Amino acid sequence: MNKEFINRFQHRKSEQIAYFKPFKGHIHNPGMGIISMAISDHMVTGYTPEERAANDRKPPFTLTYKMLEDVTKLSYIDNLYIRVGWNDIQQKPGKLTLSPEFEMAVEAARDSGISWGFRIMQASPSNAPEHLIPEFLLDKLQMYPYFDGDKNQRKRLPLYTDEYLKYWDEMLMMLGEKYDNDPSLEYGDVSGFGLWGEGHHGCHMGPGGSVVDLNLDTPERTEEIVRSLIESHKKAFVLTPMVLNLVLSEYKAGQNAIKEGCWVRRDSYYGWFQAEQAEYGLMKHGDAAMIFETVMPGLDTRDQEDISFRHNFLDTPDKMCDYGAAYGIVGFNPLDTLYADHVFPQLFNAFKNRVGYRLRPSIVWRVRNQDDRWSLVLGMVNDGVANPPGDVYFYAKSNGNVCSTKVNGSKFGGRMYLVELPLPIDCQGEVELTMELAIGGKKRSVRFAADVCQDQAPFKLVVKLEH
Repeated sequence: MNKEFINRFQHRKSEQIAYFKPFKGHIHNPGMGIISMAISDHMVTGYTPEERAANDRKPPFTLTYKMLEDVTKLSYIDNLYIRVGWNDIQQKPGKLTLSPEFEMAVEAARDSGISWGFRIMQASPSNAPEHLIPEFLLDKLQMYPYFDGDKNQRKRLPLYTDEYLKYWDEMLMMLGEKYDNDPSLEYGDVSGFGLWGEGHHGCHMGPGGSVVDLNLDTPERTEEIVRSLIESHKKAFVLTPMVLNLVLSEYKAGQNAIKEGCWVRRDSYYGWFQAEQAEYGLMKHGDAAMIFETVMPGLDTRDQEDISFRHNFLDTPDKMCDYGAAYGIVGFNPLDTLYADHVFPQLFNAFKNRVGYRLRPSIVWRVRNQDDRWSLVLGMVNDGVANPPGDVYFYAKSNGNVCSTKVNGSKFGGRMYLVELPLPIDCQGEVELTMELAIGGKKRSVRFAADVCQDQAPFKLVVKLEH
């Protein structure tokens, strides 16, 4: 039996006092936006299949602060993503030894006032070294050989022993102690399992050999491993949202993490994005974010057998927004993003206008309460494709007094939602409206997606109580 509907505003006098049209263009807000990879295992360039194949075999370029500065100066870049190996952040037991590039990327995000996220990889065929394990662990961890595609280059990945899980947990705890409280850190990826830390185990067993999906442990043991890695991450990063690659949704531990509210990630929209994974991604909480990577500017995929990509790559951001992307990544490094900005600026159009949440009060009422006090009722509309990932705090300020209310972001999707916001006592004249979003344990100001004849979406809206 359906719960009886109760109309909160029945028999209460109301009058319309304001209306706001949607803002057109990019909105810089927490919990959403366009990502540029600051560091990854693809620090090479190339924007045709031939260039990419050739350049993937060259040494990576050297990251400079100028590159990061140029990217963060782009008005529509909201987040820097740091994707490095375990040996890039730790060299000695019990101590972090962050690479200069890692620290440089964090500094660039902080200096520019944008956020950052991270993934620590324990194995990557895309990195030049044979492995990504700190040297002091090589005599303590068992390693498994595989090959980097058609290159005659042997790689090694660590086996998921109890010893491995112990040292991974220690590293995460040190990283969390250093950065979990950082207000500019927006999210962190669950990692430590599979190639690129994404859960894949499709490895080449010889130079140019066929890909074999490794089963390194029993199904029961694998579940224990995935659960342990998720629990270690949650323990280390209490205040920062955890992101789970949807490849891990094939495990019960991954499914449980999604049910409990973690954010989700898909590494691409290509043909290996399976319906099963898509369904688990849509099972996420309404206030959990979806992150998509990566749109590569210029790479022509129309000749491939992948029917989902028989189109111009410029369509890809729209596809990601169709799924409900809160974030979208362009490129694998800063030079990719800058190339896209210079040569294909239209690539960013869908992300600028659709990605994430775009909250505005379409209509505002003043409503009298039974105790003769007044409230504002905000007819909140979300013009974006994703819900705000967290709790939204609304504030009404007048004559130095402030009233507030909190609404979970899951409420803002699909249709108008009425937010009742009490007004301060003896409120007269004008009221200033503001919003904040609490993501994990961190709270930041939010722009309204309302057109008030400004170049940027505003942090404040003013409504007049009397006309």
